[in-house]
Amino acid sequence: MFKVLFITLSLAATAFHSEAKNSDGTVYSDAGEISKMRIQAHRVACQPGGAANCFSVQKGATIGMDSWEVLQQPIEGFDYEEGYTYDVIVKVDAQPGKTGAERFKYTLVEIISKVKEA
Repeated sequence: MFKVLFITLSLAATAFHSEAKNSDGTVYSDAGEISKMRIQAHRVACQPGGAANCFSVQKGATIGMDSWEVLQQPIEGFDYEEGYTYDVIVKVDAQPGKTGAERFKYTLVEIISKVKEA
């Protein structure tokens, strides 16, 4: 299913924007990036010792590996439910004039799977 969706998204992006594809399958275009992401079942501290909680994610080619990274931004349109691991497709847009973690905006495109943690 992911291949069909990826091809559909690629064709749609090609019709309106210039684009390039990374070796992990991530599509980069002048309108942003379409990327697959895995979101861990439990949130983690955004900063060591901090009170705020963030998503722990794997992106693109790192999905299924042992390493996770902290995503400090929300994903617009994503209704996260604690205890479930999600595979999603997100659009990542650069935010002009922003720096650091705030320079990117994440928007949900599709939830591929939602699996209850055992």
